[in-house]
Amino acid sequence: MSVQEIRYILGDTSDLPVMSDQEICWFLDKNEGNINRTAMDVAKTMLFKLSMQSSETVDIFSINGAKAATQYMAALKMYIKDPSLNPFIQNAMPYAGGISKSDMQANDAEPDNNFVQKPSEDRVDIPQGYFEA
Repeated sequence: MSVQEIRYILGDTSDLPVMSDQEICWFLDKNEGNINRTAMDVAKTMLFKLSMQSSETVDIFSINGAKAATQYMAALKMYIKDPSLNPFIQNAMPYAGGISKSDMQANDAEPDNNFVQKPSEDRVDIPQGYFEA
């Protein structure tokens, strides 16, 4: 079912798909079954494949491969930049660490963390008269 999901996400559902099932399965294995990463990898590969196609005319039939690549690239850019379409951006959550009082106290208590000693605290590690001439 994952191969069909990738095809639906990327619009590769025509009778003559750009990517084969084996290629999509390889990307699924490479990305350990992650649908979103696989979709991005397959989309890039589809764009490369479409960009290598040339324009051909046989009798009254014409196939414009360069135009298909340009249109797919525009759709891919829209997919990546629009937060409502891109699942990576949809799932992004902002996080600001170390700004709550409990975070600051936990960081100060951790001996492995570097922290700036407040000027109001006594400094026992600076010898007396160190700054005097």
